[in-house]
Amino acid sequence: MEKIIKILIIDDDMDLGKLLVNCLMKKDYQPTYVENGILGLEKMKTIKFDLIILDIMLPEIDGFSVMKSIREISNIPVLMLTAKSEERDKVKGLQLGADDYLTKPFGIDEFLARVNSIIRRANYYNQQMEKGIIRYGNIELNSYCRTLKVNSEEIPLSNKEFDLLLLLMANKNQIFTKEQLYDQIWGFEGYDSYDEKNMVSFISKLRKKVFYGNEEYGGFIETVYGLGYRWRVK
Repeated sequence: MEKIIKILIIDDDMDLGKLLVNCLMKKDYQPTYVENGILGLEKMKTIKFDLIILDIMLPEIDGFSVMKSIREISNIPVLMLTAKSEERDKVKGLQLGADDYLTKPFGIDEFLARVNSIIRRANYYNQQMEKGIIRYGNIELNSYCRTLKVNSEEIPLSNKEFDLLLLLMANKNQIFTKEQLYDQIWGFEGYDSYDEKNMVSFISKLRKKVFYGNEEYGGFIETVYGLGYRWRVK
């Protein structure tokens, strides 16, 4: 039996809320709509949601404050909605822990694509969490504690660095394009901030943190020229 995906929509625009509810129901999701953040936080106490769709411009307490409160109690994925196009608002939402954002007005197809993408990534990582430790020779990744150890020494990683390394190590020898990696770790395929040079730089910095010297490792991030990257096991 497939799991029912429960989605909480927090938006003071009731017409938009009803529209999103209808669209999600047609895709067999189970949406719940509330018009402000206080009601949303109350709903979270009684229902375990799989995704929250959160508007920034809310009465009483704004979406940023709600986002902060959510992250104090849960790691549930959050898609933020904003009528503003200023970069600082998007950045602030992501810094507070949002998984993705959409700028109003948006198309329903794009909305559903972002929802599907976030849920797909969340399901993948939940499955990996059940596996616990991934180990290749002298490299150990603990998906429960979110730690990386090389030769029993813990290597500090940012959340994105850890997520990318987990994706590669959990799928040894599978080649991922730069776009696929970006989609899985940062968000929707059409994300307007995607830059191939930034991805190459990110991979380079991650390699320098994890691998050093001429030491032999149980696996490594291999560049497959013309295609992308993979976790290569010797």
